[in-house]
Amino acid sequence: MKGSIRQRGDSHTAYWSTIDPGTGKRVQHTKGSFRTQGAARKHLNAVLPKVDDGSWRADRPLTVKQLLVEHWLPAQKSRDLRPATLAQYKGVVENWINPYVGGVKVASLTPANVNKLVETLRTGTSAKGHAGLSPRSAQLTIGVLKSACSWAVENGLLGRNPVSGVRRPRSQSPTMRSWTAPEARAFLDSTGDDRLAFAWAILLTRGLRRGELCGIRWESIDLEGATMQITHTRVTVEGQATDSIPKTSAGRRSIPLDKVLVSLLRTHKARQAAEKLAAGPAYEDGGYLVADELGRPYHPDSISGWFDYRVKTSGLPRIRLHDTRHTAASLMLASGVPVKVVQEMLGHASPTITLSTYAHIMPGQSEAAGAALSASLLG
Repeated sequence: MKGSIRQRGDSHTAYWSTIDPGTGKRVQHTKGSFRTQGAARKHLNAVLPKVDDGSWRADRPLTVKQLLVEHWLPAQKSRDLRPATLAQYKGVVENWINPYVGGVKVASLTPANVNKLVETLRTGTSAKGHAGLSPRSAQLTIGVLKSACSWAVENGLLGRNPVSGVRRPRSQSPTMRSWTAPEARAFLDSTGDDRLAFAWAILLTRGLRRGELCGIRWESIDLEGATMQITHTRVTVEGQATDSIPKTSAGRRSIPLDKVLVSLLRTHKARQAAEKLAAGPAYEDGGYLVADELGRPYHPDSISGWFDYRVKTSGLPRIRLHDTRHTAASLMLASGVPVKVVQEMLGHASPTITLSTYAHIMPGQSEAAGAALSASLLG
């Protein structure tokens, strides 16, 4: 029997058979609950070629939770992913997937299940009282579920990916906030006596990410050559600060330093040397640029809190620490710095990313380009 379809009540069931290699006997398989004969036929047409070439595998009776916790998450650890990425996957599984569909058999998942999951996550309230997920978080949740099912097919745990046709929900980019040049200057002036004055200056003029700033060590800084190498990061993973590396090769880059930044860094280095001398054996010299009076690196969240406090007391428009990166990029582009240069400074993988992110803050450039060309050809 190559395959057949039978109607059972209001639904249709697909039938096919394989040969058990251990016994040589024919084994019948079924897949039911198809609403239409066409849907059952589509499934059968996908299965039969795999039966013919020997690649078809029966679905194992795994629940979503079993697949994710016992199989997929452990497999991700062998991929040499960044700790922050692994922690993010774990959080998605534990908080956003398992509580809602963890008990569902993977092979029985349907687009309707997934769409209901998205709607619940977007509109509901978590056990901790948090509001529904953002579109970006909903995208991540569906991405993890689809990736796990695809992995299960590749590794023989599933015969097909039941959610392969599910589309991730659309996501709107959050509104970016940034300071004007006078506002950024006012902040730097108001924090001139701050222990982290050098850090605020680097963030607002070079657009570093928080993790990049926290991960810099003095060995990566050449004050004579006026350069700073971004080779490590220090990020938060499940509440704990941990050392890591940039996500992409573009993130590993050289940052030029001007005379003002070099001067700020020399002053900070001298202060750290004095603190090391005063602390004696109590000093923990890990070589970090951003460290407390005993040489201990600050927790990244502490840096964000510090920045928030200084912004609040400055009376300037409230922005997040990450918005200093947007401020630096916006001011560079608005002042005419070539997109390629800004891309390399920010550590974007390509100029396309820079343009798609910051094109809206370059008003008038298309008009100016058009006017220049008209003057050249028509003037």
